[in-house]
Amino acid sequence: MLKNNKIFKTSDLRKLDEYTIENEPVTSLNLMERAATVFTEKLLIFFPNSHIFNILAGSGNNGGDGYAVARLLHEKGMAVKVFGLHEDDRLSPDCVVNRKRFIEGGGHYIGVKEANNLYLDENAVLVDAILGAGLNRSVSGFLGEIIHRVNHLSNPVVAIDIPSGLMGEDNGNNDGAIIEADYTFTFQFPKLAFMFPENEHYVGRWEVLDIHLHPTILQECSSSYYYLTEDAVASRLLIPGKFSHKGTLGNALLIAGSYSMMGAAVLSAKGAIRSGTGLLSVHVPRKLKEVIHLSVPEALVEEDQDDLCFSGIDCLSRFQAIGIGPGIGTSPVTARGLRELLSEWKGKIVLDADALNLLAADPGLLEILPKKAVLTPHLKEFERLAGKSANDFDRLNKLSTFASLHQVYVVLKGAYTVIASPGGECYFNMTGNPGMAKGGSGDVLTGIIAALLASGHAPLDAALVGVCAHGLAGDYAAEMQGMRGTRAGDIADKLGLVWKKMETYNIAKQR
Repeated sequence: MLKNNKIFKTSDLRKLDEYTIENEPVTSLNLMERAATVFTEKLLIFFPNSHIFNILAGSGNNGGDGYAVARLLHEKGMAVKVFGLHEDDRLSPDCVVNRKRFIEGGGHYIGVKEANNLYLDENAVLVDAILGAGLNRSVSGFLGEIIHRVNHLSNPVVAIDIPSGLMGEDNGNNDGAIIEADYTFTFQFPKLAFMFPENEHYVGRWEVLDIHLHPTILQECSSSYYYLTEDAVASRLLIPGKFSHKGTLGNALLIAGSYSMMGAAVLSAKGAIRSGTGLLSVHVPRKLKEVIHLSVPEALVEEDQDDLCFSGIDCLSRFQAIGIGPGIGTSPVTARGLRELLSEWKGKIVLDADALNLLAADPGLLEILPKKAVLTPHLKEFERLAGKSANDFDRLNKLSTFASLHQVYVVLKGAYTVIASPGGECYFNMTGNPGMAKGGSGDVLTGIIAALLASGHAPLDAALVGVCAHGLAGDYAAEMQGMRGTRAGDIADKLGLVWKKMETYNIAKQR
């Protein structure tokens, strides 16, 4: 299913277009028309009351898209101006044709040779069609001046496919001008650069427009990057059989909490108890067991020998998966307990929070991690594990290398949480919202993944399904409480609705 959710590098774009042109077959000009049509339809959905559009057109195929969009808007009775930011003898062939069609159809064309002569309409929606996704150098000079002028205006800006000046992947050395778009309507799949926090200011809100590139090339062309949609993830969720019982749905062990952080244990347990494990055992310090009894009565309680922190556990044979880390602290006693656990346990496990901090403090622990363990760090925790990164693209490469080197799955939490696999694939999650950026949210995720592991899911499926479900529960919570009013406990409370939706999808698909 995820074969349809690839994120391709910009170096692959020409190959995808050429295959579609040859094998559909369709002319390059008609493929451009297809893209312009879906873009125009989306533009008018977002700006139904706007009647003035200024198109900024470059010399390449992105400019050709802009001329085609301008013609379609003109045919619908909109007031449209195209500002040609190019020498007329340097246009791509399809750009030449679409420019001619626009002008001959009565369109208003203005050639601009100097940035100071760019006079845009005050109330216009600006459409960025200056430079496309194939950019490989920073933008300066005339086009750089144009972009800076646009960025100083208050007009809404919509980018065709990608904001001009933004490179499709690595912008670490990009010191040129970049359009600051309010919206980006991108073709067929998102660009990798859209996934990085440092580019949010340029991309704005983005949506993918399907221009029906040939499905064969989309499946056959390899990629290491994917984005997660609800239907693709739902198909990975295991549905219990009619004769399932608590003994067949797994026993998850959750090791969490310490004297000052029992809330983390409660939230993690609530995430687990809502996520399908047949039994949940919560291992907590001896004097703090009543907190779990009162807060999560469905859970069994395992007492640690230590009164106030995790120090170790003797019998692990009855568990199918372990989750460890939320609120356990980093005391020497706990560090020894973690080492003993990792030395003995070689099954499914998810590590979060203080368990990750203990790994970072003692790199030797990484060598005894079970293969295919799931780690769920936030940015700072990952930095402690793998070192600082120069930029977001560098961090992604470091993430992929870390997962491959240690043969683990790493869930790097953020706006587009990314799951890196031991095989080098990276999966970006599309659910979730800023209201989830609250203490305890990650503890709930740990419980979800631990429960999915215990109930039979493979580590990759547990990570993908868990992250998507966690984000979707956060979306439901924000709908009810608002983003500011959403708390971590609300995410756990909404998990039932998420599983109901995913289960309904799977049952309908089976029919």
